[in-house]
Amino acid sequence: MMDEAKPPVVPILHPLDVVDAALLRGDVWSDEVRETMAWLGKNDKWAWFYSISARARLEVSMLIDAEGLCFVDWGTISRVGLNPPAGATIPFQVWTHTHPSGDSYWSYTDRETLAIASAARIIQKAIVLGRGQIKEANWSKTPLLDGLSEKGPLANWSNETVEYIALGKSPWEMEVEV
Repeated sequence: MMDEAKPPVVPILHPLDVVDAALLRGDVWSDEVRETMAWLGKNDKWAWFYSISARARLEVSMLIDAEGLCFVDWGTISRVGLNPPAGATIPFQVWTHTHPSGDSYWSYTDRETLAIASAARIIQKAIVLGRGQIKEANWSKTPLLDGLSEKGPLANWSNETVEYIALGKSPWEMEVEV
């Protein structure tokens, strides 16, 4: 995990062989990998976003700030923190992170993060990705009847149903079609 927050990245879909080479080197911090992750996230290619995280065997987090800037951060297999980067504008539109060796669910750590985010009102939407799955939660100003908890700050987060997602057509194939 990095001690120092990286600057935002421009979402760019780099050639697959370039991304693969960086992953083989273990260089998840390369611009090519981080920019590709931002592109996949901004374009709702969540299954592909997850597949890179699983291949790297690391959790990845992406924050999109109020101005649409993307911040990509990598963590251990069981932890990637919500580290609001310097220069980011809150509230964040979305916080996405992966569980590269598991299912989509709100872990204890995730719930702590959402509780803090709720109290500080810094995230509007959260997404967790697991093996072929996506789970979302949306923040509400008022507690919800079917929130993540009956009371407390988690009551302000919706408890959406896990949806199953397939890889589908490769974004690299779509980009080269004329």
